[in-house]
Amino acid sequence: MLSVLVAPLLGAFLARAEEPPSASSVFVPPALTAQVAPLYPSEALGEHLVGDVVVMVTVGTDGRPTEVVHLRGGPAVFVQSALDAGRALVFSPATRDGQAVPARIPVHFHFAPPPETLEEEPEALVVQAVRDPTAHETHAVTVVDAARLERAAGDDLAEAMSEVPGVALGRSAGDTTKPIVRGQQERRILVLMDGVRHESQKWGLDHATEIDPLSAGSVHVVKGAAGVRYGPDAIGGVVLVEPLPLRAAPGVGGRVQTLAESNGQRGVLAGRLDGASERVEGLAWRVEGNWARGGDLRTPRYVLANTGSEVWNAGVTVGRAHAGWEGVVAWNHHDLRSGVTWAARASTPDELRAGLSREVPLGAEDWTERREIERPWQAVRHDVARARLRRHLPTGGELQATYAFQRNHRREYDYARASVEGPQFDFTLRTHTMDAAWTSASRETRLGRSETEVGVGGAFQENVYEGLPLIPNFRALQGGLHVNERVERGGLVWDVGARLDALDRTAFMTGAAWRRSLARGALGEGDCVVGEDVARCAGRYTAGSLSVGGSWVVVPDVVDVRVDASSATRFPNVDELYMSGAAPTSPVVAVGDGGLGPETTRGVSPTVTVHGNVVDAQVSAYLNHIDDYILFGPDVGEDGRVAIDVSVQGALPRFRFRATDAWFWGMDGGVTLFPAAPVGVVAQGALVRATEVASGLFLPLIPPDRLRLGVEIAPRRLGALEEVRGGCVVEHVFEQTRVDGSSDLAPPPGAYTLVEADVGLRIAVAGRTVSLGVAGRNLLDTAYRDYTSLIRYQADEPGRSVRLRLGADF
Repeated sequence: MLSVLVAPLLGAFLARAEEPPSASSVFVPPALTAQVAPLYPSEALGEHLVGDVVVMVTVGTDGRPTEVVHLRGGPAVFVQSALDAGRALVFSPATRDGQAVPARIPVHFHFAPPPETLEEEPEALVVQAVRDPTAHETHAVTVVDAARLERAAGDDLAEAMSEVPGVALGRSAGDTTKPIVRGQQERRILVLMDGVRHESQKWGLDHATEIDPLSAGSVHVVKGAAGVRYGPDAIGGVVLVEPLPLRAAPGVGGRVQTLAESNGQRGVLAGRLDGASERVEGLAWRVEGNWARGGDLRTPRYVLANTGSEVWNAGVTVGRAHAGWEGVVAWNHHDLRSGVTWAARASTPDELRAGLSREVPLGAEDWTERREIERPWQAVRHDVARARLRRHLPTGGELQATYAFQRNHRREYDYARASVEGPQFDFTLRTHTMDAAWTSASRETRLGRSETEVGVGGAFQENVYEGLPLIPNFRALQGGLHVNERVERGGLVWDVGARLDALDRTAFMTGAAWRRSLARGALGEGDCVVGEDVARCAGRYTAGSLSVGGSWVVVPDVVDVRVDASSATRFPNVDELYMSGAAPTSPVVAVGDGGLGPETTRGVSPTVTVHGNVVDAQVSAYLNHIDDYILFGPDVGEDGRVAIDVSVQGALPRFRFRATDAWFWGMDGGVTLFPAAPVGVVAQGALVRATEVASGLFLPLIPPDRLRLGVEIAPRRLGALEEVRGGCVVEHVFEQTRVDGSSDLAPPPGAYTLVEADVGLRIAVAGRTVSLGVAGRNLLDTAYRDYTSLIRYQADEPGRSVRLRLGADF
């Protein structure tokens, strides 16, 4: 199988590669030797616009650029100035064995108006850019930049991504959320933090991704099947969380910020300290941390009791770049304690069904705002340590290797007698990963300028579980190999790739748990090898993926079209196979299916991007067929009603996992009119359709259509203020009418409209830059319920909230 997928690609493309030099040769990348002060565009001068543009520069053997192309960024008014400035840059050329060779390097331009008077020559600052992890993507990509992440301070990762077209939020019974991309829940969204796969318990909608957005410099959302380049689980897309680059100039600096929020009386404190050594060339470090605490959230009609939370994060990073080598070691810790609302439980089936039609949860009239966190609640600790080594190879290519260790410790405390102090559910997930990749030098072939990437990765994982019946212990070994070839010729770029993955996993169940799963139909007699005290349930899976993508520059620096045809595979999770029970953060009784196999998606997605002074837009469509899609939905009995189980945990609806073939299709995107004007008009929208192939019925828990309309005040200088920006957005979420009403506990909630606004500014104080901001969410205090939230059966979503934020750089 591997030879069929990989060998033809390797043979066809590597045969055209240049003869490699001797192993003793040395490659030195190009270095910028002269800064350039490009003209600040006159059309932006009157509005005092601020922005960033990244261009890719091909440096010739004489150190002069031979080609400069727009890579990303805007506003569009700055693009031409950046391209002109890029062509005027001067480098020391890349060398191999002391001989000059061509090479490419990204360059970052930051545009800002003159600091004092308009009589000064308007200039822009240029600095070398860090790597863009999606520079070669043919998928639709949206970047959540540093400015958006600053406005999202205090949010979890999913909330920080919520403005990306095609991204919705999944919520359960607490104060945390999970991302849904193009209708795909988080278990089908691969999340990488600084290139490391994030591994945690993914079976609960209230299990937020344990990554601190405050430590990120940017978040790239890759939408669509991307399994070849990134590996299993990337069925709906990939979220690339990139940390801020380490400090380059010798010295010490940093940032402090704080936030206060009205709903939940939430407060956030955060700080970051960056340093670079004067004595050791290329040595830099960072220490960072933050803490947040909030009380019960309030809906427009009542307090949502026991939804307080407390979270703190800490991190240390040390890196050095010298003589063609780059190395970094880092450690990050996430610690969360969060309540689970009391509205999520009922004592009897009749009480549960009666609550479905109540506007106010039973007992809510007695709930008051408190800061205490009581049972039921969750406690999560996540640690990740990583080490990366990158080497610029003598051939002009690059070799990179990364090792990471993660420990995810989750405890859930359910209702219990006063004498019980410990958790009812205790999970410890340990993961070791090792990845290596080789990227060739760019070379001329008969097909065009080509680059090759070959990567290999492996992981060992073990889960130790204690507590009430839910999921078993397991050990897993996983490995993968991929190859990609990128060819550029004129305005066309092609990217072709193949991948092979394998997983060997064994779950260990007690005899009682095995018999319970057998009685519920989650397992068959032959699914496990049963001994006296334990049942061993082994699963071995293999899967191959292919991708072909291309981009065409229709009008240089204005219009480009990308088309991606890709496949991706996801192996079934342990909870989908063997879960049997309920936990506080998953307020349904979930029943697995031990016979599930891998699910594989195949699809196509065209994307059109336009940059201009009048229109800046990206619109993407997609069509995907998923074989053996693992559907999680209500278990409907022969009487046509959703089954309800009653236990010491209360009365809970029963959901079941099952496999079916499915279609997913839709479109998403955004358009900004007059992006260079003082005030721009923004429109974003997303729609997704999902049906079961066999029955033609619509699938449950698919996000409804949504539309966002707003205005944005472009960043500009105003008097003594260095920068002022703002905006107001109206979001309308339509009622989800495309559902099978007989397969759910209650009809979907109605449509709703939310209004939010944000204003921010930067000002110089004592030689330091201070940022201030105020934001309002759900400003009309609208009472609503979201279809993708399991809490919709019992309670509303949070109401109006006003945030104040303050930050300072030093």
